[in-house]
Amino acid sequence: MDQSGIAEGFGYDPASGAIKDARRLAGRRPLHFEAADTVPAGWDGFDAAFSHEVLYLLDDLPAHARALFGSLVPGGVYYAVMGVHNTSPLMVEWHEANIEELHLPQLYDIDDVIAVFQAAGFDTAASRLAVRFVPTAGHGHQGRGRLLDWLSYYYEHKLLLRFARAPEIT
Repeated sequence: MDQSGIAEGFGYDPASGAIKDARRLAGRRPLHFEAADTVPAGWDGFDAAFSHEVLYLLDDLPAHARALFGSLVPGGVYYAVMGVHNTSPLMVEWHEANIEELHLPQLYDIDDVIAVFQAAGFDTAASRLAVRFVPTAGHGHQGRGRLLDWLSYYYEHKLLLRFARAPEIT
C-alpha cells in the first residue's frame, strides 16, 4: 500500500509524453497509466476519479461524462478542477493566443459543463478551489498588475467541480 493510502490507481492522457512522465513519477506506487482519449476499455469499478485542467481540452465533453459515469461504482465521485473556461478573463486571453497552435476546442461555459454532467446522470456541485499561496515565478513579471490578475484567476475562477454518481438503493 502507498504511504498515502492508495491501494491502486489508474490514469490516462492522450499525450504519450505525459504518460511517460507519470510512470516515472509514480515510482513504486501501484499506479497504471495508458495513453488514451477516454476511459480505456475494461477500466471500471472506481470509487473516485480526478482531473486537473483536462475538461477544457476535450472536444466531446458529453462522451467524457458518459465514460466517467460508466467507470464509477454507484456512489462514486469524479472531482474535476477547471479554471480554463469562458468566464475566466486571463484564460480567455490565453485561449485566444493558443487555440490554433494547441488545437483547442472552443471554451466551455461552466453552466454548460454542469448541464452535460447532469445529462450523463451525475449529481453536480461546485466550489472555488481552495488555494493558499500562488508561486509568483512567471506570474508577475509580464507587465504591471499581472500578478493580481493571476491571483484573481486562482482565487476566483479556478473551480472544483464534483460529479457524484448516486448510490444504489437496495
